[in-house]
Amino acid sequence: MALSCIILDDEKICITQLSKYIEKVPTLTLEAYFTNPNEALLYLESHKVDLIFLDMEMPNFAIDGVDFVRIMGGTQHYIFTTAYPEYALTSYEYDAIDFLHKPYSFERFSRAVQKARQVIGVLQKEATTEVLDAYIYVKSEGKLQRIYFEDIVWIVSERNYISIYTEANRINVLLSISDIEDQLPKKLFARVHKSFIVAYNKIDQVDKEHISVKRQEKPKLIPLGELYKKTFLKAIEQKTLRKRIANQ
Repeated sequence: MALSCIILDDEKICITQLSKYIEKVPTLTLEAYFTNPNEALLYLESHKVDLIFLDMEMPNFAIDGVDFVRIMGGTQHYIFTTAYPEYALTSYEYDAIDFLHKPYSFERFSRAVQKARQVIGVLQKEATTEVLDAYIYVKSEGKLQRIYFEDIVWIVSERNYISIYTEANRINVLLSISDIEDQLPKKLFARVHKSFIVAYNKIDQVDKEHISVKRQEKPKLIPLGELYKKTFLKAIEQKTLRKRIANQ
């Protein structure tokens, strides 16, 4: 499996060395390199790559490697490259595929690339399955009913069953809200309360206590629970940052 990649490192000598390593791997293609994190962010708004070799310390810029990962959210795959071994723990916290401590050998680099190929290959297969199966089947009134993810507005727990509200229907299902949550793609839906799940693309407004969604052109206020608030607001912030960068 061939992988496309970019390099983000504020030291040109490090970019030169890493570029030479990449040239030696036929299944790895260097699409671009950057010394400025802002330029890399703008590039990624209109270009898709499989892998980013990311330096962590960039003292000449307001954005360092950790900031870069936070802004991009879960949209990219990284191999961290740095002269500071203390970032090894950070690489695990942010699910980096590997951590290369400068200076590193070509052999160590090759192992990191092989690991990236394996991880990304599995994730791409899962993503393809998710796109093909853009719906779920639920049992309602004794029949299996297909519901497309794009039609779901919100889901609410009703004692011993849940109600799935689509644009056109309300479907009652004998499942717990946790059971249905496990069947939904997390990039499309958010658990925002012990009793509610909402679709990101149906959200109109968010405040400290409520989320407003629209169904059949009518607003609906969904409570925002304290237990879920931090994770939800972080996801919204990441989506907003990506939009803001795209519009600059």
